[in-house]
Amino acid sequence: NTKLQKIDIRNRVPLWADISAIHKFYAECPDNMHVDHIIPLRGKLVSGLHLVSNLQYLTPEANLIKNNKFEVL
Repeated sequence: NTKLQKIDIRNRVPLWADISAIHKFYAECPDNMHVDHIIPLRGKLVSGLHLVSNLQYLTPEANLIKNNKFEVL
């Protein structure tokens, strides 16, 4: 993570977030996968929170393609 990404994450953690669950999610990330925010923390249309419910595992390729986007249907 870059310094800016760490600041974004810190600013997007609500007081009621389960920090231990977030740490566990990162710790259990399968090899060759990335942890991704489903709703980006700095999206153009919406901004997500740093919560377990907003995290997913993606392949590096899928994560790079997704970049900082969120599909609004």
